[in-house]
Amino acid sequence: MKKNIVNILATTGISLLLLSVVALSFHASCIYLETVFQALGVNILTHLGIIFIKRFELRNIFTEIGLEIAFIVCELLVFGRLFHWFTSLPFLPLVCMGAVIYLISLFLNLLQMKQEAKEINLLIESRNKNQD
Repeated sequence: MKKNIVNILATTGISLLLLSVVALSFHASCIYLETVFQALGVNILTHLGIIFIKRFELRNIFTEIGLEIAFIVCELLVFGRLFHWFTSLPFLPLVCMGAVIYLISLFLNLLQMKQEAKEINLLIESRNKNQD
C-alpha cells in the first residue's frame, strides 16, 4: 500500500513537472491549483487501472503494456474533455506527455525492483553465512 502511494505521488510530481515544461513551450504563464488536484486524481485512477490490468497476469508483456497505454490514452481523452484540458493543450501533446510519464514510471519501477533484488540477495547471503 505504501509503495502504491509513493508511486502515485511520484507520478503526480513527474506529471506536474512535465506539464510545466510543456506549458512553457506553449508560452503559458501559469498552471492553476485545481490542475494539481486533477493530475493527482487522474494518477490515482491510472495506478488503480494498471493494478487491475496486472491482476490478469497476461502471458505476453507487450499485450500488457499495450493495454496499459490504451487505458492511459482513453483516460486522458475522458478527463481531458471533463476538465477542459484541450482548450489549453492539444490532444497529441497530452498523449505524448502520458507516454513519457508511463515510460519514466516503468524505468523507476525497474530501478526499484533491482534495488529490492539486491536487498533480497544480501539477506540470503547473510543468512547462508550465519548457517555455516
